[in-house]
Amino acid sequence: MRWGVPILLVAGLAGVSLAARAADETMSLRQALVAARTGLTLRNGHFDGDGAQALTAAIAQSRYVALGEDHLTHEIPQFAAAVCDAMAPQGLAAMAVEIGPQVSALVAPRLAGGTASAAIAALIHQYPDSVAFLTMRDEVDLATHCARDAGPAFKFWGLDQEFFGAAGWLLDLVMQQHLAPREEAAIRALQAEAQRDAQAASRTGDPMKLFLLQANDRELAQTEAILKAGGAPAAALSIFHELVVSHAIYASHRTHRDESNHARALLLKQTFLHDLQSLGGAAPPPRVLLKFGEGHLYKGVNPLEQRDLGNFVAELADGEGATSLHIATLGIRGVHRLYAGYGNRTRLAPFVLDQDDDYAWLKPAVEALMPSGWTLIDLRHLRFRKFGGSGPAWERMIYGYDFLVLMPELTPADPL
Repeated sequence: MRWGVPILLVAGLAGVSLAARAADETMSLRQALVAARTGLTLRNGHFDGDGAQALTAAIAQSRYVALGEDHLTHEIPQFAAAVCDAMAPQGLAAMAVEIGPQVSALVAPRLAGGTASAAIAALIHQYPDSVAFLTMRDEVDLATHCARDAGPAFKFWGLDQEFFGAAGWLLDLVMQQHLAPREEAAIRALQAEAQRDAQAASRTGDPMKLFLLQANDRELAQTEAILKAGGAPAAALSIFHELVVSHAIYASHRTHRDESNHARALLLKQTFLHDLQSLGGAAPPPRVLLKFGEGHLYKGVNPLEQRDLGNFVAELADGEGATSLHIATLGIRGVHRLYAGYGNRTRLAPFVLDQDDDYAWLKPAVEALMPSGWTLIDLRHLRFRKFGGSGPAWERMIYGYDFLVLMPELTPADPL
């Protein structure tokens, strides 16, 4: 008998909850999106419009701001620069982006002096396709802007595998680490292979012929063992291990895509934690901006069925008693800048978001756009409710991101 009252109470609460959900289902998803939307603009590089207050307040309250994007545009780096401006007054310790650690190590010390673009241009001239995303002027300008906002202690982190044309550069970096003769001989043999593979890729434009995709696993393992046995410098071991990990991710993607995506997600999370821990017991606790492709920064399971970097950051913030803010930024239509083969210039291709097979489910959001400017949808208002016309992709977005920013048109970024 003593359980009777709680059981009745729980049953009553469940009835109220079901009734509320049933009421929500009379509202279409489009109607709910309209109710949760506000306008957003940039004025002198800062957020303005009806949505600006909610967005800037959420940024101010968050230790980690995770910006999921559509790549290689003019507009999203402008949005990200405004996020840096909003974070900097309370302290912006670092920015983590979708490049390899060796690229960020090259770029980071050159941001304050404005020489990062020249360094990247020289690198990709010698080693084509050795850098992802930072080959665009907009992305370098963004990193420079955030570094100047944050001040001299700012860190710029690359968390990803190195890009698939980077093998020759990585091997050259290993050779610069004062190796013993046997170690040098092993690396020189790999350098010759990497050069032949790059020449084959250059003749055909096919990146699948590059060393990071074609390398022999046993040969890499033997070389790594030689470096370890000979007591090679820690920097040489670290750089070579990055090459091995990058190869494994690229090579497995052809035949075991899910395993490759899992390995990449683990790499992003582990590298982020390593970089965060390198700051030590900073006071106040470090605030970090993360900028990655939209698929990487979902809380929970992402569209590739992975618990990716975004979920790790959300759980980390929870464990720290802090907050992470997740913002998805997408364009309704425009022109994408796309990869066009090894050593080739990128190509341009028009797109319409809700006509893309992967994003057709966003049509209700497209129909809920503000008449002009950007549309900010506060997804937090849509949680724990059910709407007619929603589905699994929308459930994932509503719980995976806090805000969805839709831009009427995206234009392609400018190459260096």
